[in-house]
Amino acid sequence: MPTVSRPVSFQLDRNLATLRHADGQRVAALSFDAIHALHLALIEQLGENAADVLYRSGYEWALQDMIRFNRQLQQKLGDDTDLGQMDARFILDSWWAPFAEAGWGTCTFDPAALARGIMLVELRGSAVAPGFAGSDQPACHLYAGLFAGAFSYFERTERHAAEMQCTACGAATCTFLVGPGADVDSAETQRQRGAAPAEILRQFR
Repeated sequence: MPTVSRPVSFQLDRNLATLRHADGQRVAALSFDAIHALHLALIEQLGENAADVLYRSGYEWALQDMIRFNRQLQQKLGDDTDLGQMDARFILDSWWAPFAEAGWGTCTFDPAALARGIMLVELRGSAVAPGFAGSDQPACHLYAGLFAGAFSYFERTERHAAEMQCTACGAATCTFLVGPGADVDSAETQRQRGAAPAEILRQFR
């Protein structure tokens, strides 16, 4: 995980050379430069396919992390706890809290269009975007995968995600559309054809 400048609830076991979160989950400390270097290496090796690899990596990471998070909820609230029946914003805020603590940025989850299976996510402090400042395309494919995976687990059906605007391109925040594949793919097509992100997002608010 990216290194941060403020204290966080991590525990270092010097004997085993391991770093763990307060809940016992093993984590890794990475610099922002290392994250940027990883992205550049994938782009060099895979070209345009790098974006898909990063997205799929984030997606699978989120699925596994939501399984862990669901177990934690069941331990606290009972084995019959149904995560999917709980408030979406509460669940996603709680799931993301360790990411924010570890330096991955802060998120606002907007469930206004949840009845249509759509979630808007606003990210501040992306660990990826600063390394691609001046880009003409969104850079946070790993985050898009994370949000798609987490929402897929919550909804119990596959959801897609696309970054509609990115701080790497000069936007104030990174904003993601998460929802049914047809809706997200249509929005991404509009973005690639030059539609203004604000106009695209207005369709889903």
